[in-house]
Amino acid sequence: MPRFVTFGETMARYSSRYVGCRKPKPSLLGIAGSESNVAVNLRKISPKSVEILWISRLGDDEAGRAIYQELSDKIRVLCPLVKGDKTGTYSIEDPRSGNSSKIYDRMGSSASKITFSSINPFLKGTDLLHVTGITPALSDTCKQTTTETLEKCRDLDIPISLDLNYRDQLWNSHDCGETIDRMIPYASLFKLGLDEAETIWGWDCPPHEYAKRLQDISGGIVLVTQGSSEAILFDGENLLSENSIDVDVKDPIGAGDAFVAGFIGAIFTAGHDIHTLKGLSTNVRAKILSRALKIANICGALTCTKLGDTAAMPTMKDVEEFMATST
Repeated sequence: MPRFVTFGETMARYSSRYVGCRKPKPSLLGIAGSESNVAVNLRKISPKSVEILWISRLGDDEAGRAIYQELSDKIRVLCPLVKGDKTGTYSIEDPRSGNSSKIYDRMGSSASKITFSSINPFLKGTDLLHVTGITPALSDTCKQTTTETLEKCRDLDIPISLDLNYRDQLWNSHDCGETIDRMIPYASLFKLGLDEAETIWGWDCPPHEYAKRLQDISGGIVLVTQGSSEAILFDGENLLSENSIDVDVKDPIGAGDAFVAGFIGAIFTAGHDIHTLKGLSTNVRAKILSRALKIANICGALTCTKLGDTAAMPTMKDVEEFMATST
C-alpha cells in the first residue's frame, strides 16, 4: 500500500453575522487547510488503496480539538494538542452593509512551530510527500522545516508533490518567488495556477510555455491550471491539455486541492507512483497522465458545486460515472 505524507497548518473557520443591531458570538463553521484538504480528498477518491498521514501542531483549544476530531475520522493524524498554544483561525465577517470579508488570526499559531523532528520519523517508506508554498510562509521555523524535509526526501529518494498556493496575506510575491525557486528542483510533481505564475515570475507567456520552462527546472511533471480554462501538463516529453468543465459554481474554494488529490489518486489507483511512471515508455505514460489529468479536472470542477472545501469531492466511482455520462 503506498504511503502519502503531508504537513502544514489547518485552521478553524468561524462566522460572525449581525442580527438586527447585535453581533453575536462567532460560531465555528468548519475547518480549512490546503494540505489536510488534499489528504481528506485523497482518502475519498482512494478509500482503501493509500495510507494517508497528516502531520501538524494544534493548540489545545476549541478550534484545535475540533480540527483534530474531524480529521481523525478520515485520515491518520500525527498532531499534538499543545496547551498554551493557539490554533490558527479565520472568520467571515458579514456586516449589515452586505459586504463580507475574511479576517485571519494565525500569527504565532501552534502550526507555525512545526519542526523537522516531527516529520522525520515518518518519512522512511513514504511514496509521496506533499508540500505547499503556504507552510514556509508561516514562519522562519516552518521555512527551515520545509527545507530540511525536502533535503531528507531527496536523500531517501522520496518523490515530492509541490503546490505553489501563493497567499498574499502571508508574504509578497518576491519573497514567495525566492523560496519557491529553491523548492522547485526538489519537486517530482509541481502544480500551480497561471495567475500565480504571472504574479510570481511575470514571464507573460502562455501556460504551456510556463509548463515547459518550469519542467526544465524540476525535471518532473508540471501542471498549470487556469481556473475555468484548460489545464496543461508537461512531463518533459508529453504536452497534454484538458478542457474545463462547465458546472454550476457555488464555492470555488478548495478546487485546487481537489485537483491535486484527484491527480495523485488517479496515479495511485492505476497501480503506479511517480517513480514507476518514469520507467514507462512515452506513449504509455501519456495515457496514464492523460487520464489522471481528466480525473483531476473533474474533481476540481465538482468540488465547486457545493459549499465547503471538501464537501463535494467525488469518489472514483462518481468520477467514472461522470465520465461515462459526459462522453
